[in-house]
Amino acid sequence: MTRFNTFIRKGVILSILTTSLAAPASIATAEEAQEFNPSDLVPRRFSVSKFTQLSDPELYDVLVAVRRGRAITIDGCSVSQSRAIIRSSSKDPEVARRQAITSCS
Repeated sequence: MTRFNTFIRKGVILSILTTSLAAPASIATAEEAQEFNPSDLVPRRFSVSKFTQLSDPELYDVLVAVRRGRAITIDGCSVSQSRAIIRSSSKDPEVARRQAITSCS
C-alpha cells in the first residue's frame, strides 16, 4: 500500500511540474505570434503625386515594406516597376521620385 501511495504522490508532483514548466513556453509563443509589424501601416497604393511628396523617412518605411514582401504599386506602373522604383530610392530618393514621374504618369 505504501508503494502505491508513493507512486501516486510522485505522479501528482510530476504532473504539477510539467504543467508549470509548459505554461511560460506557451505564453512566449503567443507573444511572438502577435508581434507588431510596422510595414502593415504603409498603404498598398500611391498616386504619383503622393509618392513624390513622401518625406525621406516615409519613403524608407515604404522601402522596408517592399523588402518584407509587401506588394506596393504606384498608379500607372506595374507592381514590378513600382518595386524597382522604390528599391532605387535607397540609393537616391530624388532619382526615384523623378523616375516615378517619368515612367508612371
